[in-house]
Amino acid sequence: MLSEKRIDFYIEKKAAEKMERSEKADYSKLRSKTDYIIIIGGDGTFLHTAHHFFGSDIPLLGINIGHLGFLTEIETNELENALEYLFNGNFSVEKRMILEGSIKSDQEKVYHNFALNDFVIHRGSHSRLLGIDLYINGEIVNSYRADGIIIATPTGSTAYSLSSGGPIINPQIRAMIVTPICPHSLFITPMVISDQEKLKIVVSGDYSMSFTADGAYNYSIKSKDEIYVQAAERELLFVKLPGRTFYSILHKKMKAGLV
Repeated sequence: MLSEKRIDFYIEKKAAEKMERSEKADYSKLRSKTDYIIIIGGDGTFLHTAHHFFGSDIPLLGINIGHLGFLTEIETNELENALEYLFNGNFSVEKRMILEGSIKSDQEKVYHNFALNDFVIHRGSHSRLLGIDLYINGEIVNSYRADGIIIATPTGSTAYSLSSGGPIINPQIRAMIVTPICPHSLFITPMVISDQEKLKIVVSGDYSMSFTADGAYNYSIKSKDEIYVQAAERELLFVKLPGRTFYSILHKKMKAGLV
């Protein structure tokens, strides 16, 4: 379809090599030479690709060949119509906030990354609960024991945070969702806080734990490491096609409002 319309395109290098196509480009070239990025896959593919375009002015469009596909909004039978909208400029661009996270171990910064959906601190394969101290703007808010904790964006509110009891939030709202994972308490519930807040989380346990960005970028943490999370200055751009709102997609993908 792109060739028929004489539209220049590139295919990500590794995929192009598997497809034996000559129109290949690495992510550096894609960032500098393209107007739009079309991602074909599931939400995991979208998240992996998105990390290469944080802070760029290139909007992303997701085509779903996975399961739920909340980030990859377009189904394969809608592909041609979606591309027609794109080529004709009949779309809008939506900004999504992302998170910035870092880790200090023994007062030394050892890790830094970004996340579109969420950062997760988890006990990993161990059966024992973590000790979690949660600070907001330097002030202790909660101390509890749990399997872990999720810090999510509104974009990520329909992912792991939702399955752990967190609320659904429209991605146009700038906020952070703090969702404990199986807390051993009747009174610890998810919190929605301002994107201006700064979080610090101190975990304790006599075994290694994991800190994960968007379900893929895993880093081992140890007891008393300090994890810092805040809204990033960078953003990510989404292509939004006509007739598709957050609520219509929520209804379609997650059957919200259906009995």
